[in-house]
Amino acid sequence: LAEIMIVLTIIGILTAILLPIAINSAPDENVMKFKKGNNTLGTVIRELVNSDKYYANGDLGIRADGTLIDGTHDGDNTYFCETFADVVSTKSVDCLENKISAWIDIDVADKDKLMENKETIDKNCIETQEKLTAPEIITTDDISFWITSPNIPFGVTIKQAHENSGTNLSTSNIRQFIDYLSPSGFIYSYRIFCMDIDGIDKGEDPFGYGIRADGKIFLGARADEWLKKSIQKGE
Repeated sequence: LAEIMIVLTIIGILTAILLPIAINSAPDENVMKFKKGNNTLGTVIRELVNSDKYYANGDLGIRADGTLIDGTHDGDNTYFCETFADVVSTKSVDCLENKISAWIDIDVADKDKLMENKETIDKNCIETQEKLTAPEIITTDDISFWITSPNIPFGVTIKQAHENSGTNLSTSNIRQFIDYLSPSGFIYSYRIFCMDIDGIDKGEDPFGYGIRADGKIFLGARADEWLKKSIQKGE
């Protein structure tokens, strides 16, 4: 009996030590799903930028035939949505128009502004989510994507931004974009793209990303935090 009690005591001690380790080392399903969606987004954007079928000159605002995507009536918004959906495996696609107008410009030298932009991206995704009846794109992995309609669409030049009354840019506003031009003269503003891993009416808030015309991706605050979390856990 004494020997049995000793064995049970040892088992109890080992369980107390190993159980928390086992729980902490178990993969977090939401983190794994986020990482999968994050990788999918990056892969699709790279494929689109380098695509001879959809886009030309490494600019998401220029069609394969060399013409600009129409910046009026969210024409470029639906075109980006449809081409994104065409590349990824989808369960449903419903590319919409007239959503929250949102875009950002990023000064990497200003660290406070950089963090403010990261939080702005997430805020816009949360606000847009509240107005959606369904995401624009749902993948076969049940990851949702949608885009917020920007004031300045992909592929717009300074001249076109000035001439397009829909952008409502003052002369002072136009000047601030000069530092954000691509070699071809297009504005490097970031359109906000959103991802949700558990359904728009579920617990986790969406993750926001800034997508630039040349395919550069800027992570919102939550995406940045979760990516670091997944690296730390080795998932």
